[in-house]
Amino acid sequence: MGRAVIIILIGAFAIFGLYVVSSMKTEKASYEQAYNSYKINYVRNISLSMVDILMSRLADSSSYRVNQEQQQSLLGGIARYTIKDTVLGTDTVVQIRVRAEYEGVNKETIAYITFKSGFVPPVLRGVVTANANLNKTISDMIIDGRDHDLNGNVIPNNGIYGVSSGTTFTNLQGAMIGGTVNGVDYPPKYPEDPRVIEQNYDWGGSFPTSPDQILGYPEGTLKSIAQSKVQGSQYVTDVTQLKFPLSGVTYLELSSTEVKLDLGKTENWGILVVHNSAGSTRIGQLKSQKPFKGLIIGDYMFHLHLDIYGGLILLSPNLEMTKECKGNNDHKIYYSSAAIKNATFFASSMSGQAGFGSGKRSLSLLYLFE
Repeated sequence: MGRAVIIILIGAFAIFGLYVVSSMKTEKASYEQAYNSYKINYVRNISLSMVDILMSRLADSSSYRVNQEQQQSLLGGIARYTIKDTVLGTDTVVQIRVRAEYEGVNKETIAYITFKSGFVPPVLRGVVTANANLNKTISDMIIDGRDHDLNGNVIPNNGIYGVSSGTTFTNLQGAMIGGTVNGVDYPPKYPEDPRVIEQNYDWGGSFPTSPDQILGYPEGTLKSIAQSKVQGSQYVTDVTQLKFPLSGVTYLELSSTEVKLDLGKTENWGILVVHNSAGSTRIGQLKSQKPFKGLIIGDYMFHLHLDIYGGLILLSPNLEMTKECKGNNDHKIYYSSAAIKNATFFASSMSGQAGFGSGKRSLSLLYLFE
């Protein structure tokens, strides 16, 4: 009897021991599985973090490239990377390749990046655009819708109309007008080639009533950027409050009282807005001794004694119909897509357009492969 009990106990201990060993093996396997899963996720974080870091560097310097693989310690692991120019379809893009390693686990991530750029708003169909009569507003200026660089040099076959109006147009004061139509340039002359004038255009039945609508932004965006004061942006309610030079977004929310606006002798650029909620601001004279480079958006403007490299859009349906502005043929409005894109790039970067990581304001992520 005693011997039988001993045999039973030995058998029980053996079974228990086998159970313990089996349980330990199971626990160890579960632990190893969980830890391996952790390492896979962790090495992915290293790889994506390195992509983000490299995009930040690229945003700071658009010429930054790493053609020979380099490595960097990151989050307890190693990240090896290259940054190269490549072609994706028909587009030249930047490829970021990252190979991350953490405790024997590897992860490769490839990102394709392009630089954001500004844009020319589709509303601007002529270098001077309005849904109203422009016969008196352009006076005897030189109006040239051919594209120009920032120094006023012509970029062939890349321009727009000289004048785009929602009504008929008659060149009453001998302005020299040129432009680009269907990829063909027509230099400014008087009388102008009728092809450079767009008349009775309807903008799809709805002409913008605010500066934000022109750029496709939510209402209040441009005003908010101006109030931020970033890169010299300004918001004022009186012309005497302006500080020069103008840069970024300059927003003048004035009353309906007609005023003169003198931009002085400084180099001014960006988006210049003169507008109130009623669309009733009146600039009786706008002058400057140096060209304004960018986009000017106003309600009513007359006596334009300045050079503009970019474009001019007037919102008011009631522009000047009786007064004349003579002796203004030494001033010009040149279409410059470069000047407009510089201005709208800044505005878009400040308006929270979508992007990726810390470089989101100047870079766009096209594809991410893991």
